[in-house]
Amino acid sequence: MLGCLLVSVSLCACATDNAIPDLSEQEMQMVEEYAAHLLLKYDENYRAATIAKEEVEAERARLKRLAEVKAQIAQQKAQEKEQEQEGEQGSGEEGEGPSSEGGEKQSGPVYTDIDDFFGIDGVEIDFTSFDISKTYPTEVSENDWQGVVTATSGNSLLVFNYTLTNTGVEDKAVDMTAYSPRFTFRVNNSFSKASMMTVLLNDLSGYREVIPAGGSDTAVLLIEVTEAQAASISSLTMIMRSGESRGELTIL
Repeated sequence: MLGCLLVSVSLCACATDNAIPDLSEQEMQMVEEYAAHLLLKYDENYRAATIAKEEVEAERARLKRLAEVKAQIAQQKAQEKEQEQEGEQGSGEEGEGPSSEGGEKQSGPVYTDIDDFFGIDGVEIDFTSFDISKTYPTEVSENDWQGVVTATSGNSLLVFNYTLTNTGVEDKAVDMTAYSPRFTFRVNNSFSKASMMTVLLNDLSGYREVIPAGGSDTAVLLIEVTEAQAASISSLTMIMRSGESRGELTIL
């Protein structure tokens, strides 16, 4: 079509004593695009815009992580009633009131070790500390795509820190998503909160990394509480679930 157009333009010019032919707006656009293409083709300084390989990989990782988080959120919503029963009792304020743990029927052993509970061999998962913050992480690099978790107005984040240590002589891949873990924290033996679903790469509930032999890595779990609750923490219990299994770990 473009060839025919150029021939017609040439013939028209000869017949009208080199007058500029009348072209439709669409035809003029086609000619301009063709001319621009030729100029760029033979311009030594022209380089097509490209995206750095690191940016492509980061974007792929982000999309993959988002898909995983969406799947986890869907699973958690399916278990929402169970989490609500864990988190509150009666008609009091959300997250307040006595924990429903006392009335829950417990079966099987109560584990006190995280990696033993999930049956992870060769890796020790230990609770190390907890922090109170308005945001997590508190410092973000310029190219960090995973974003920041921010507490809502009047609330604070409890950030629970963990260390994963490879005790073996070979690199160890740890995929927590394979266990469909669910974590809840009982605070002051008065109320419980399920851990937040995040897109953080170091979120323990979605942790997927290879830990080198003899090496270690860190992970976190987050819950949101009121500022008053955060200021008066006296005891903390971590409740773990995987399928029908349930375990507890006293961390404070």
